[in-house]
Amino acid sequence: MIHIMENQLKVKSRNGRVTEWSDDKLYHCLQSICNNIDIYHSDTEYIDHWGLMDSIELPIKTIVDYVKKQLPDVTSKREVIDIVTDYCSSMTTTDTKYGHLSSRIIHRCHHKETLSSFVETTKILWNCAGKHVISESYYNNVMYHSYKLDEIIDHNRDNLIDYFGFKTLERAYLLKVNGKIVERIQHLWMRVAVGLHKRDMKKIKQTYTLLSLKYFIHATPTLFNIGTPNPQMSSCYLVSLEDDSISGIFNTLSECASISKWAGGIGLHIHNIRGAGTEIKGTNGTSNGIVPMLRVFNATARYVDQGGGRRNGSIAIYMEPWHSDIYELIDMKRNQGDDELRARDLFYALWVPDLFMERVENNDEWSLFSPDTAPDLSELYGYKFNELYKQYEDEGRAIRKVNARELWLKILDSQMETGTPYILYKDAANIKSNQQNLGTIKSSNLCTEIMEYSSKDETAVCNLSSISLPNFVRNTSFDGVPIVYTKEQCIWCERLKVLFKRRNVSFEEICVTDENIKTIKSQLGITTFPRIYLDGVEIGGYSECESYIYPVFDFEKLSEVVEVVVCNLNHIIDDNLYPTIKSKRSNLLHRPIGIGIQGLADVFLLMDLPFDSDEANILNVKIAATIYYTALDMSCTLSENRGSIIESLLKTETIETLFRNPNDPLSTSYILNDDVKRTNLINVCRPTLAEFTAALQGNPPGAYATFAGCPASNGMLQFDMWGVTPDDRYDWASLKTRIKKYGIRNSLLVAPMPTASTSQILGNNECFEPFTSNIYTRRTLSGEYIMVNKHLVDEMSAYGLWCDEMKDSIIKHNGSIQHIQTIPKNVRDKYKTVWELSMKKIILMSASRGPYICQSQSLNLWMASPTYRTLTSMHFYAWHSGLKTGLYYLRRKPRHQVQQFTIAPENDKEDTCEMCSA
Repeated sequence: MIHIMENQLKVKSRNGRVTEWSDDKLYHCLQSICNNIDIYHSDTEYIDHWGLMDSIELPIKTIVDYVKKQLPDVTSKREVIDIVTDYCSSMTTTDTKYGHLSSRIIHRCHHKETLSSFVETTKILWNCAGKHVISESYYNNVMYHSYKLDEIIDHNRDNLIDYFGFKTLERAYLLKVNGKIVERIQHLWMRVAVGLHKRDMKKIKQTYTLLSLKYFIHATPTLFNIGTPNPQMSSCYLVSLEDDSISGIFNTLSECASISKWAGGIGLHIHNIRGAGTEIKGTNGTSNGIVPMLRVFNATARYVDQGGGRRNGSIAIYMEPWHSDIYELIDMKRNQGDDELRARDLFYALWVPDLFMERVENNDEWSLFSPDTAPDLSELYGYKFNELYKQYEDEGRAIRKVNARELWLKILDSQMETGTPYILYKDAANIKSNQQNLGTIKSSNLCTEIMEYSSKDETAVCNLSSISLPNFVRNTSFDGVPIVYTKEQCIWCERLKVLFKRRNVSFEEICVTDENIKTIKSQLGITTFPRIYLDGVEIGGYSECESYIYPVFDFEKLSEVVEVVVCNLNHIIDDNLYPTIKSKRSNLLHRPIGIGIQGLADVFLLMDLPFDSDEANILNVKIAATIYYTALDMSCTLSENRGSIIESLLKTETIETLFRNPNDPLSTSYILNDDVKRTNLINVCRPTLAEFTAALQGNPPGAYATFAGCPASNGMLQFDMWGVTPDDRYDWASLKTRIKKYGIRNSLLVAPMPTASTSQILGNNECFEPFTSNIYTRRTLSGEYIMVNKHLVDEMSAYGLWCDEMKDSIIKHNGSIQHIQTIPKNVRDKYKTVWELSMKKIILMSASRGPYICQSQSLNLWMASPTYRTLTSMHFYAWHSGLKTGLYYLRRKPRHQVQQFTIAPENDKEDTCEMCSA
């Protein structure tokens, strides 16, 4: 504690020892942290775009003086630390290095409160009183490797996670014993690696290295639960309402509760529930429709949170717009109206057939049906749906007929008020699906990126991971020290020096004066400035130099990481704790995975590309093509390798000789004997009965069980379904040939999801979205944080433009810099916020990468002041572009900007998704 005694502060440490307060002691402590003294830098490669590992120059005395003034009469030592970190966090809008310092402080404190040894920490998690925090199998695997795992771990890599990321991990991800955190960040990454790869040290090290260097991250449920007694690691569940009956409804409700308990997000389609006012034959009564039922689901979502209070339970309700209760569904999240007719804790989505969009476009009539009198509409898509729908219209089965545009405007009213319902296009989702051979896809998930088949017998599941794209940007430089000829008052000379500063390029400057300019020009043949020379050879001017040291994107490393992610997600499918038998059945039969991205906007800024530039979109497509190709290639390799083992078993085994239960398609319980070679083959591949049966029937033996008949088995990949010629950097023809021969291990592979929590952890902008603001306040369950676009601050600092006046001007203009004419236009173009970008460009970028996304993508769109006309135009452009997800959330600009309230009073006189996170 700190006490005031005879005007002298005294500090009481955790061990009870009392010492006098010393400004110098705090000063030297902070200085050592700034300089990374006593921090060992390993030889292992790491990527650090934000300078989190560099030495920091900050006014330490100012920090010390501030802390001393804030100390109350009595406080704890930890509160002193909190004052320092809070102050530094609040100063990040002045200099991003304050954020680096707060990060280092919080990591050092956490290290003092936890054990360095991963093995010893694992023992604590196993031996804690009352219950085991980790599973026995995981504990045994750690003990098998023992201290070899500690030799791999590099705790310095904690510094790659900033203060904001640590606070997110601290809240829910790091394991606790009796309410106290015992894990370090590196322990979390190693827990994931060992949990996935068990006793395979090579793969453990590979996964740990890539995770700890922030190349990718697994989804939140995986980070929560891997290695624990209940390893539910899947993010998304697509549930079908079992039946239009009391038992069917409440069986489904129970399933949703079980899934939500273990941190799964839910998409539930209710197309088969009869409409209000229709006959219930069993009781001779009439149906109350969807409203009372959804209020029960709403109460369940509120009651059953995820993982013991770490996240709220969430359910998205899907319905097709031909349903007779569609108006009620659209209103259920709206703020006004009778509360008895609302279920505001649920989320709502429309599963839209093309026919509805055509009727709206043509201002035609639209018929509403009840599924009990107009069955099977949800089972069909494309022209078959159109034919049946029109047949029912001709037969007079409609409950009600409305003008299609009137219903459309009702949808828009709700979106402008609540941001929902989501819009997804049923025909595109099915026509462009590799699961066409399974049946009709009837919904997406909570976050609109998963497109998988589900039915009353199968609950679709997806396991997610996202790739941190900024870590693949590589700076280039000169082999030597360039000589730069500049002259005074030369704009391009100043810009070149800024460029060198931002790229950390050392150079020798020769400033040409009026006295010697003629001599220099005649000697070197210089006509313009600046001019750059390296080893006596002229590089050129600003443009040539910029091209010479232009950053590159490391596609080779990206492919390497994608391969690891595909392997890891397949391990999750095999090891996952499934909350229901229906979810286990679906996932083991079809084995879909979802690879996403985060930090695309960061990549563009690191490579000096405006988000809406053609060059940015070209890179966007190349990244998507690389991920899709590599994921397919690796999935095929897994199938090929596995297939050779299963082929050996097929030569000697039958279903009856291999499986203990020949009636369970998911069975992995085998009849074993003394044949060691046979036992080893079984243990390596552990085929399910369904896979073995499919192989006997001609399916490639290593492929997922339902591969036969899918588009990929016939040489049709995602870009073929879009009618697009693929990226010519890859040999797609050879890949198709391999897939036909060996199959693939996963029916679906790519699904760019929202990355709210994991982007916070890794310090990236979310998924593929633009920056919403350059300065803003961010509130999460961890607390409230002032955030700043670190790229902008660093670039403006390099220009010598960053100051409090500029910061306040940006705050006053809601995070925009477009009004600041002293900033070069090419720089202003790079830092446009989402409110300053055309939504047509955002949709175009989504459509451009769409041919390489075999599931879908969570597409948010932004409109400051939407109108019927602008919103309709946006939706129809997305539909005509062939997107599967037309809209996740509609984001509107709030009337009052939170960040404005940080402006100094004298300047205030002028104008004034965690579920799928991977």
